[in-house]
Amino acid sequence: MIKLFSLKQQKKDEESAGGNRTGAGGKKASAAQLRIQKDINELNLPKTCEIVFPDQDDLLNFKLIISPDEGFYKGGKFVFSFKVGQGYPHDPPKVKCETMVYHPNIDLEGNVCLNILRYTTYSDHEKLD
Repeated sequence: MIKLFSLKQQKKDEESAGGNRTGAGGKKASAAQLRIQKDINELNLPKTCEIVFPDQDDLLNFKLIISPDEGFYKGGKFVFSFKVGQGYPHDPPKVKCETMVYHPNIDLEGNVCLNILRYTTYSDHEKLD
């Protein structure tokens, strides 16, 4: 797993270098990148979970590997891919299960079906009334 620095430390380092907040290639880091970095730094994952960054410079795309050590799925290894958009945290990330699994919240294409991950529009709220 890559070593992530806290936002505070990164800000100090950049100020001492005389630059602004920048991402890879000298571009300014977006609000979504800064927020996801903060959220990942605050994560306290159990030993059965692991985050993998295919591109260590891209914190907005990562994989979560879950290996349950108890219950019905004990012994399994389930890989979920996360694509976090530029609207994060206001827009939910896109989550897909890459492991074929029978679960009521995962469809045949691997889409994770949870209300918290669904982007709701005003018209969706009207339908509920």
